[in-house]
Amino acid sequence: MNIWFFVILLVAIALVIGPVSMLRPRPAQRRKEALRLHATKQGVRFGWRKPPKLKTDMEEPEPAPVYYLAPTSQILVKPGWILMRTSYEHDGNFYGAWDWHGEYRPNETIQEILRNHVPELPESVTLISQGEAGTCIFWAEKEDKDVLDRLITLLKMLQAAEE
Repeated sequence: MNIWFFVILLVAIALVIGPVSMLRPRPAQRRKEALRLHATKQGVRFGWRKPPKLKTDMEEPEPAPVYYLAPTSQILVKPGWILMRTSYEHDGNFYGAWDWHGEYRPNETIQEILRNHVPELPESVTLISQGEAGTCIFWAEKEDKDVLDRLITLLKMLQAAEE
């Protein structure tokens, strides 16, 4: 047989197998999908939302992964609140680098829950909010399922405290 036949055959196989192998999810994608499926099984939804702009931000923030519980009728009738991680600690902040965004604040029960849980949150959690979009936690999904379980517990506690 001719050597060119084998060369053409190898190129043809590479042209078929190459794109197919590129379609397979990478391990990081599989891990994130497993986290999202785990959250869904516990009644927590996943989406992408754009966080509000901090006063110190020069550019608009990019959409970020958010885990959330749908709003209840009790939450919809009250003004929403947002607690964001800033890039600096200040005495005027709620806790360390965490500060309120906007004028509304949650009730004392929710503030106490936040005071107890915010110190334990990983750096990849950047925002916690409650309002017409539901009870939300913006999380970069860098940690594992144990952290997700803690975040889901916090979401459920915050929602229950508002009802």
